[in-house]
Amino acid sequence: MSTLTTQLEAIHSMLAAGHRCVHMRRHSLVLWGVTGGVLCLATEYIITADRFPEHWMRATAVLVFLAAVLAAVAVVDFRYTRHRAQASDESIPFVEAQITKLWWLLIAMGVAFTFGTSFFGGGYMVFVAWLIVFGLGVYVHGLFSEQILEWAGVMMIVLGVAALAASVPYVVTQWLAASVFALGMPLLAAMLDRGRAKSAWIRGMQSALWLAVVLAPPFAAYEWLKTQDAPSAPALSLESFAREPEARGATVVTLPAGARIPVKVRIGGGVVQDHEEILPLTLARSIDVVLLDGKPDGRFRVEGGEWKRRIYGMWIRVLDMQGALTRDAGPAVSLKLDLTLDR
Repeated sequence: MSTLTTQLEAIHSMLAAGHRCVHMRRHSLVLWGVTGGVLCLATEYIITADRFPEHWMRATAVLVFLAAVLAAVAVVDFRYTRHRAQASDESIPFVEAQITKLWWLLIAMGVAFTFGTSFFGGGYMVFVAWLIVFGLGVYVHGLFSEQILEWAGVMMIVLGVAALAASVPYVVTQWLAASVFALGMPLLAAMLDRGRAKSAWIRGMQSALWLAVVLAPPFAAYEWLKTQDAPSAPALSLESFAREPEARGATVVTLPAGARIPVKVRIGGGVVQDHEEILPLTLARSIDVVLLDGKPDGRFRVEGGEWKRRIYGMWIRVLDMQGALTRDAGPAVSLKLDLTLDR
């Protein structure tokens, strides 16, 4: 009986190996992960408004930069994988070659989406989209290779969708993506076990460890950034600020509720002539703003709350836009906007 059981287990192992004939190369996970983490954190410092003053120039620079770096990584990964296979006297399965093409397609889609957000909006979702793209690639690869990759791919997709659904601040999605790539994917390489089937408890513990590793850095970094955002200067009232001479360094000014702020709105394009209008807005709550050498540096807080930065803490959404054309009133347009702050 024991001999029969041993033979059945051997047959089962051979069948499982035949079904999961694709190998996820450890060096691929490390190479793509480290590259993705560096790109998440470094791109905004390389492609800056000072170097590329025009909007279309920055968008094109991001496209060329991402395409060049990721294409170079793809070539290095492709050649090194073939070299390792030849050195080990292995052949590259047909399915693995097709999955490699799928990876390239997904990465090209991510680059195209990043470029498109420069013109059509949605930049808030860039890092979430990359998480979902890589998660989908890892999950599909896991279907033919390693069970742990299936779990990791699903977790990456869930992290991306959860961050979007919970309106997580933009900077947190940036650090989350960088952590998943730079830490999570190399850790995933260490968890590969040649396609062995494990119980749900073991996979659950591995998943919990993986989540703890990738979630701790972004939230720690966010808490640290919030402490850096808080200025040390005391807040001045708007009247006191108007009376004092211009000062160097950081100054905090409180704009009281009820203060009127003129907003200069300029609309142009191919259909209408360029037009500029002053739109007066009235604050419903007091806001503290930080001036650096007399100019707003983007830091603000509402009624003594947490300090935020305009670049990731505030955005404007178009809720409704309607047009009308009547005989009495003629043409008219109604536009409804919503100024939103992160939580």
